[in-house]
Amino acid sequence: MVEGLHSTRLDLGCYHYDLTQQILMDSQGNTCALRHQSLKVLHYLALHANQVVTKAELFASIWRGLNVTDDSLVQCIAEIRQALQDSKHQILKTWPRRGYSLLTSTLQAKAPQSPSEGLLPLLGRAQELQDLEHMLLDPSCRLITLLGLGGVGKSRLTKAVVNSVVQQFPEGCYFIELAAVQCADLIPGAIANVLKVSLQGQRPPLEQLQRFLAGKRVLLVLDNIEHLLPEAAVCECLLASCSGLKILTTSRQPLQVYGEWLYRLQGLKVAQQLAAAPRCAAFALFMQAARRVHYQFSPTVDDQALILEICRLVNGMPLGIEIAASWLKHLSCAEVLRELTQHLQAVNPSAAATPVSALSQVVEQTWQMLSTREQQIMQMLALFRGGFTRETASALTGAGLADYGSLIDKSILNRQPNGHYVLHEVMRHYASHSYLAEASHLTTTQRFVEYYLAKATVADAVILGGQQFASIQQLAQEHDNLRECLRLCAEAKQQSAPQLLHLGLKLVGTLGMFWFLANHWQEGDHWLARFLALHQQTPPCLAQGMALLAAGGISAVLDKHSVADHYLSIGSQLAAQFGGKVEIARSLFVLSILRRLQGRYLESVDCGQQSMRLFMDAGDEGGYQINLVNVGHALFKLGRYDEAIPLFEECISLNQKLGLTLSMPYALINLGRVNAQLQQLPAARAYLQQSVQLTEQLGVLLYRAQALCALGWLELNEGKIAPALELLQSSMTDYLHLGDREGQIAVMLGIGVAKAAQGQLNLAWQCIVVAENLAKCLKLQAFAEYPALLTAAKQRIQQGLGAHELVLQRNLGLVSKLETIFNTMLAETIAQ
Repeated sequence: MVEGLHSTRLDLGCYHYDLTQQILMDSQGNTCALRHQSLKVLHYLALHANQVVTKAELFASIWRGLNVTDDSLVQCIAEIRQALQDSKHQILKTWPRRGYSLLTSTLQAKAPQSPSEGLLPLLGRAQELQDLEHMLLDPSCRLITLLGLGGVGKSRLTKAVVNSVVQQFPEGCYFIELAAVQCADLIPGAIANVLKVSLQGQRPPLEQLQRFLAGKRVLLVLDNIEHLLPEAAVCECLLASCSGLKILTTSRQPLQVYGEWLYRLQGLKVAQQLAAAPRCAAFALFMQAARRVHYQFSPTVDDQALILEICRLVNGMPLGIEIAASWLKHLSCAEVLRELTQHLQAVNPSAAATPVSALSQVVEQTWQMLSTREQQIMQMLALFRGGFTRETASALTGAGLADYGSLIDKSILNRQPNGHYVLHEVMRHYASHSYLAEASHLTTTQRFVEYYLAKATVADAVILGGQQFASIQQLAQEHDNLRECLRLCAEAKQQSAPQLLHLGLKLVGTLGMFWFLANHWQEGDHWLARFLALHQQTPPCLAQGMALLAAGGISAVLDKHSVADHYLSIGSQLAAQFGGKVEIARSLFVLSILRRLQGRYLESVDCGQQSMRLFMDAGDEGGYQINLVNVGHALFKLGRYDEAIPLFEECISLNQKLGLTLSMPYALINLGRVNAQLQQLPAARAYLQQSVQLTEQLGVLLYRAQALCALGWLELNEGKIAPALELLQSSMTDYLHLGDREGQIAVMLGIGVAKAAQGQLNLAWQCIVVAENLAKCLKLQAFAEYPALLTAAKQRIQQGLGAHELVLQRNLGLVSKLETIFNTMLAETIAQ
């Protein structure tokens, strides 16, 4: 990037590129889709805006020494130009025989925001805005809690603060809404979702987030955190490990953690004299809201006095002011004041209105002014977490366009730029409690759960085939609502709502494959264990069997093999007793995976082949193809290469027929491994490089790590030490992020071989010892793909080191952690 500029946004014609979030947006704020590889090229060019970047630089940065043709780069450049509508090459310029340059006339810092922000001015908060700016710029202030009642305007103020301080945080300011988050354990996932960080593998989400934020100057705004207290220790953990991080939270109560700075937000000030009304922020907000429902509204002098009294009555609370102003669609100013006064006196005739009572009574009075139909719709809408589409809500509520328009007019419902609707959290909370008091609670809740169970069932039916990624995306978009369904079912009483409990059991079994494929392992493990515990005493059924199979599959990838064995033993029996061919096939598929992970390869092959036959008998080609690569992998481990290769090739052929699934990069990796063992090195390299490109496009860290590791060993086998080390180090970075110990062992052994070849015998011996010791402790199968290379490295080490030094370095390897040795080595490499 041009020296001296610390911008987070680039203007590219009518488009904008956000360097922090790595997102290309059009003038309306909509994200422009680019393939992963093309986005990486755009990002590198953006980092060097207005400079000529050579092809060699791009290949070295993007493809990291992989053997790819110029066509790969040309395709990326063409896609970027198409996205920018740059047919005349005025933004992305080609310099013949030199390279490319991304031309931009302006570089400016800007906070991420939605297209709707800025449409309405922030009124009456100049002092608060200035105070919070100063606090955020104070080096000693790293955690601020903006305290205030619901409806006082905390969220809006924090968004304004973010826009004003964004230049001080070169790597981004991020606004994370937590209202829909159910428990503190899900906060890291909510943050990662906004940061576009993929949480994959066995490491806890918080640990992965800490690794990502370490060393970055970032501001996180955690909005509406109060319902997650006091368990929300995420702020302390992140601040302790990320020195450049600052956090601003909004809450109705303090976090009560060390280092927290508090700032209390009150209602807007209300002018005492009528002459000051035009300069009064509360009055201006009332007028702004009133004209949204009654554009011709022009208050008389008497009306102005009434408006000031209304604002005083609700203690200047912005939400109360906006709701009261929306009543002008049906009432006059005098009638609005009379309704409020009578309602407050009826509830508490002797006491003055507090901010809490005033706002609650405005909300309650608003509720009473809704029609019975509108109240029923609101009660059902209150079940949704986060945004919802009109189609989804209407399927549950039967509401029409006029119903939504009426609720929007009353400032109860908002429509977002993406077309989704959102209830104001205060109104949602009120409707929820009113709803819980209704006799129809169980019926409505059951309809809500049944609706999402049906959606999940449809997605799960095709999740193994060509619609895999679409199914995962569909379920991911509804994840908050699916979590709410599970919560409602888990908290249902067995005596009064046995059907809800059973629906919850069916839902966790249905979501099992989604959790497995989308890397929601810890969350899936939690929900499955909870519902299986709730149904310990219920009669056996298919839903219980599918939940057990899901729990077994997730336990297997979490390396809890004995637990997985227990779950799968019972789950397989129930699938055979109550299910059909597909359910039995799924049980055998999961069992095949577990047996392969346990090193019981013959059993893995047998289970997988049985599963394949059942899937084909049921006409499920998706289930058939996912077995092909797992069985092939087990055959590869057995050294039966001639049997494994056709299975991988058939898997690829089916992917081309049905559509892309995660099996494709997995099959390519294994074809690369097999060809490497058969000394078909050009073919091995081609398969592995293609897998790397595909996994980077899909964002699948595990398979990318495996492909890079295999490529690294391939380079070692050809004596290319420097590129081998680069590939192995990249692989290790992914494996450490994932927490995959078996992968870390394979990489560390490769690094040991490379260091031995470079003559760094002490470090080489430590790498080999720590890897082999970890494999022994975890009872993992020894890495045996390149035994000759490993043996030769050990011989070189033994010949080069004396007996005393061998013992010393071995002991150092035994007491050191694999990650510590790798990070130390990496730091030394960077320093050189």
